[in-house]
Amino acid sequence: MTSRRLELTGPGFVKDVKRPLSTAGLLAGVVPRAFTKRQGLLSANFHPGPMTVRQAGLRLGRENVQAYREVCGYRAQAGVVPVTYPEMHFTQLIAEAVLSSGFPFSPLGLIHVGQRVESLAPLLPDDRVDATTELEELRETERGYELDFSMIVERRGTRVWSGLATLLSRSPTKQSVNKRDPAAARSRPRPSASEGSFDLTVPGNTGVRYARVSGDYNPHHLWWFTARPLGYRRPIAHGMWTFARVLSEVLEGVDEDAALSATAVFKRPLLMPGRIHIEAPRLAEHPSGVQFAAREASSGAPHLLGDAALAASFCRRSLSSSGAPGSATIA
Repeated sequence: MTSRRLELTGPGFVKDVKRPLSTAGLLAGVVPRAFTKRQGLLSANFHPGPMTVRQAGLRLGRENVQAYREVCGYRAQAGVVPVTYPEMHFTQLIAEAVLSSGFPFSPLGLIHVGQRVESLAPLLPDDRVDATTELEELRETERGYELDFSMIVERRGTRVWSGLATLLSRSPTKQSVNKRDPAAARSRPRPSASEGSFDLTVPGNTGVRYARVSGDYNPHHLWWFTARPLGYRRPIAHGMWTFARVLSEVLEGVDEDAALSATAVFKRPLLMPGRIHIEAPRLAEHPSGVQFAAREASSGAPHLLGDAALAASFCRRSLSSSGAPGSATIA
């Protein structure tokens, strides 16, 4: 896929927030901007700039960490915060940028197409940290415009966790992200049994349960009657729930203080209730790196593809992918 990087030449801003946006505040900001801005179209006279949003003194919360583990079935590294957990604290911080006057696209329908997480030092459930997100890159692609938001968590001035979220503002002239070729899906062979390979049923209330923990109440994750107006016949799982669920298997047996990085690309929606096939080789047995996946149990079509490695340095690269992505960050 070809892409063209666009310079962030606009004025930009730096914003410090004391507390993240509430769900009501987020929805109140989305609705008016959905009518004044469009998806996947960038005016020639509009030049976005770098956007930075910071929150100091963020408490992770022992009870919420435990609830997150239960919702995601996250058993690995039991004494520390799951490596995917800090990402959900950035949803509202990124929303501050997306809902600003300087953001060029409609917030309604932004799609989360990729995520990288890196643990540099163990985070504890009672830690108080500082979080910073920044719009680092904007690219024009064949599907629309992709935006990279960096994520940094610092404890007492030292960086302990990093992330990179890639969002897609899809061009209205492109094929729907939800459209699939049923014949092509049926032609795919079912994955064969392999190391760390098993089927898993995803209950229909998974989206609601994850929303209560993460604060991500985007309507297409909740119920059929809130998902259908957005083009889904049933609610779809949060991409980060799927990432956490698979990564828990991958990290089984990895030391709690291990430095590690993992990347996920969200390929297509996971309708709930549903059944998936997880391929999760143990990183503890292959420290140089593993590849993992969550697929449709019947066809083998991928919902998520990813990789993980120990002691890998953070690489600032795009997490875009071909095919239909499957999880939205902002409504």
